[in-house]
Order: sequence, then structure tokens, then C-alpha cells
Amino acid sequence: MRKKDIVKEQGDQLLVDLIEKLQAEIALESDLDQTTMDLSDDNIAASKILQAKYSFLYKEARHRNTRFSGFTNAISQ
Repeated sequence: MRKKDIVKEQGDQLLVDLIEKLQAEIALESDLDQTTMDLSDDNIAASKILQAKYSFLYKEARHRNTRFSGFTNAISQ
């Protein structure tokens, strides 16, 4: 394998790992949001930031044509 391919593969794996982590955080947060009566402004802002991070990383992974064949639905092709 060429060094360029190895570096891309490592970057793609890091990107997929970050996306999976954010997916888990979003799922946990959405479960908590449903049981909370009144969300604070800080929680709402944190939720929007988390969604923005996920959206950015997901778009970046799609732009890089990242392929993932794990158990989660991190990147689908």
C-alpha cells in the first residue's frame, strides 16, 4: 500500500470513530430530552452544537467517500 492510502485510511477511521461517538451522545441526549420537563438554555445550546458537529463530520465523511462496514450506521454508501 502506498503511504498516501495508509494515511487516508487512518484519517477515515478516525472520522468514523468520531461520528460513532457523536451518534451515541445524540441518542443518549435525545432519550434524556424526552424525560426532561424543562430544558435549560445551556442544554439547548449544547444540543445544537452536538448536532452541528455531527452534521459537519458526516458531510466531511461523505465528501471523502469514506466507506464503513461496521455495526452502526455511521456512514452509509
